[in-house]
Amino acid sequence: MTPALRDLLGRDGVCREIVQYLMRHSEAVDTARGIAEWWINRDVPSTRLALLKLQECGVVQSYIIQGETVVYAYTKRAVVRQSLARYLRDTVAPPTAKEP
Repeated sequence: MTPALRDLLGRDGVCREIVQYLMRHSEAVDTARGIAEWWINRDVPSTRLALLKLQECGVVQSYIIQGETVVYAYTKRAVVRQSLARYLRDTVAPPTAKEP
C-alpha cells in the first residue's frame, strides 16, 4: 500500500467507509448517489470527492453506462485488495468482549 493511500484512509472517514463496504461486498457497483445513500449514508458531494480520491489511488474504477451515467466498482487488482485487507485488519481494533 502506498503511503498516500495509507494517509488518505487514516484521515478521510468517507474513503475508509467506502473501502470497508467494498471489502464486504466486493462485486458491488453503483453511482456516487447510490453509494452515498445506500452504502454509507453520507452526502453525495463528499462521497463523489472520496470516490475520485480512491480512483486516483487505484482502489476503485469508474465505468460509463447508459450514456453519461458513471458507476464505481472495487478494483480487480488482487495486490491492492490484499494490502487494503491487511491495513484495515491491522488498524481496526476488534470489539472487546464484555465481562459478565
